[in-house]
Amino acid sequence: VKSLIFTVNSFSGESFEGIPNAFCVVVDDKSGNEIARFNLSLEGGHFTGLIMTKLYRHEGDWRVQAIGDHGEGRTFMDLLPALKPHL
Repeated sequence: VKSLIFTVNSFSGESFEGIPNAFCVVVDDKSGNEIARFNLSLEGGHFTGLIMTKLYRHEGDWRVQAIGDHGEGRTFMDLLPALKPHL
């Protein structure tokens, strides 16, 4: 595995703007430290998908790259075209 991309979708088709207190966090399991947090409600807009972050290998270490790109779609497959530039 060279990289992982974390996404979130609203399967109901409701925009994140309409879901109060919607957020996602990425936490380091060993340290318990929060690596990234995305407040989906605060991002605003009428989008139903978000490409949050990319976890990737660099010279033997794992690195995190925040992305935060909005997308549309109820499923991962719907969001796949927006993911391709980050692969």
